[in-house]
Amino acid sequence: MARNVSSHHLAPKVSIITVALNAGDHIEETILSILNQTYKNIELIIIDGGSTDDTVAIIKKYAHSLAYWVSESDSGIYDAMNKGIRASTGEWILFLGSDDKLVDHGTIAHVADSLRDDLSVLFGNIIYDDGKIIRSRLSLLTLLHNTVHHQSAFYRKTLFAAWKYDSTFKLIGDYELNLIIYLQKMKHRYINTTVALCDQYGQSRRDYSLAYKETNAVRSKHISGIYGRFLALLYTMKFLFNKG
Repeated sequence: MARNVSSHHLAPKVSIITVALNAGDHIEETILSILNQTYKNIELIIIDGGSTDDTVAIIKKYAHSLAYWVSESDSGIYDAMNKGIRASTGEWILFLGSDDKLVDHGTIAHVADSLRDDLSVLFGNIIYDDGKIIRSRLSLLTLLHNTVHHQSAFYRKTLFAAWKYDSTFKLIGDYELNLIIYLQKMKHRYINTTVALCDQYGQSRRDYSLAYKETNAVRSKHISGIYGRFLALLYTMKFLFNKG
């Protein structure tokens, strides 16, 4: 007799969380790239930080298609991401910035085929608007700095049951979860799929000095002693080389 496979297993619910602030120039493209997906078991959650441009008007235009949205002041991107997580009901979470877009209408359908119950995170590639494709990975390099782009990463919701983003960070708070996943040897998988089109001049690339400081701060929370100091030295050398 054929085994009964539930639709829950075949079509896991994906929560896409978009954090916005004065994103009126591009958030509509972001929203449409999500709402036009062929995969239908998606919920879109938008957390706006109290925009003063036309962002809220655009969000309201699509409010009937959103699972949840709010516009209010917050403590930054990671506070907003935590709000989005609390509002989410999916088994998997993708954070897509208000200036990012899913690359095509079949993106989530393609990725969903690989969202297995034994994974903590599944990630692919992003492409910058200059055409450069960037691969995410978890490897020894993760001990040095963030190696997973959140726009390409699908995190299992259960990861956030006892952990949340540190809202004192402004740019590199997402590194912490990826470092924890690597250090604790949680099961992960890379698929050679480009998930999102992103701005090549994202905030962490524009404020490289703050990104450097926060990377060291995140790492020092989890790797201490001589090894931690050695990694900090290596990263300083990399930072100085890149600045030069």
